Amino acid sequence: MKSFSSRQTSGRGVVRQDGRRLCAPGAALRWPIAALLCAFAVIAGAPSSFADPSPDPDLAQSVAAHEEWSNEASEISVGHVDLGPRLIDGQWRAGLRHDAESGAVWRDPNQTVLRVNDAAIMTAPNSADYPFLADVVGKPVYVVPQTQNPSVVWLGWNTQDPAVTATIDRGLTMRVGPVSGPGRAWLFLQSGTFGKPLLLADSGAAPGDVWIDSGTHVHANWAFSAPGTYTATVTFLGTTTAGEAVSASTTLRFAVGDAASASEALAMAAPAAAPADGASASSSASSSGAAPAASGAADPAGSSSADGAASGGLPDWAFLAIIAVAAASLLVIGALVVARLRRSRAEQAAAIAEADSILAPLPTAQGEGSGERGPGLDDRGGEQ
Repeated sequence: MKSFSSRQTSGRGVVRQDGRRLCAPGAALRWPIAALLCAFAVIAGAPSSFADPSPDPDLAQSVAAHEEWSNEASEISVGHVDLGPRLIDGQWRAGLRHDAESGAVWRDPNQTVLRVNDAAIMTAPNSADYPFLADVVGKPVYVVPQTQNPSVVWLGWNTQDPAVTATIDRGLTMRVGPVSGPGRAWLFLQSGTFGKPLLLADSGAAPGDVWIDSGTHVHANWAFSAPGTYTATVTFLGTTTAGEAVSASTTLRFAVGDAASASEALAMAAPAAAPADGASASSSASSSGAAPAASGAADPAGSSSADGAASGGLPDWAFLAIIAVAAASLLVIGALVVARLRRSRAEQAAAIAEADSILAPLPTAQGEGSGERGPGLDDRGGEQ
């Protein structure tokens, strides 16, 4: 008795009646697709928001398009102040947005003194989480805190000017430094109440680059080891959606301590740029350039930023290397997919042929059950 095998076709390929799958072309595509998704995830994930903490409802604010700009000399000792870029009449400027009682006013940082009074004094913690404060452990330091202290000026930054959000591609790099003063200064960020500090800039090191997403409002900790007058160069570097590299540079002026002279802070020259000596203290920069700044000193290191930083804090060569590796991986994966598909088709054809051969009728023996004579026989009336 003959046993018959039947073939079934389904979305899973050709399957024998005994349950053994002869080929499954769909499964061959799963791992290449997964690899493609991973490669795209690596490329898309390169840019990161390095210095932005988790959203804080206390930082919710909106910036109007035509807020007043003031060039008058002023001193700010309490209240909310944000440093940020603006595009005014086609010129890029870096200003201090002061929440005054009469409304928000942008002030020229070169004509503004930020008073860090004695109410800002804290004791430097003795903690392994603050290695950059090792030289001042247990000593008094002046701190403009990340969380507002009503008795101390509250200094942050924002990239919320409507002209900025409409013009800049993704975000900007804020370069802090060089810094000059009688002591050392730090800028660091903490995420949440118990988050470890993230050092963004240190006056004892190279200028620190901080990536800021467009439309962002952030506050961090500014600390000073000694009273006196300080100046800090701050430059915003970015690229427009049209691909133009732009920048705006200014000088922050601090009078640290009640006894520090505001007039001396206003008279101080901008800190001299240190020679380029490698990587910055902390970087997460985007493509950026060094167009002449509208206010303050031009950024002497702006052009090097364009060549040495890519989105997500990677230098251009590293970012290009990632793209090249990803492209090569895609080519290899594509070749493997094509080869796998061809192999799967061949296996499917062989399986169908095998199943068809099983289903084909068996040939009968020649002459069996019929009156046909075999070849070479001649009917001669019974002669042998």
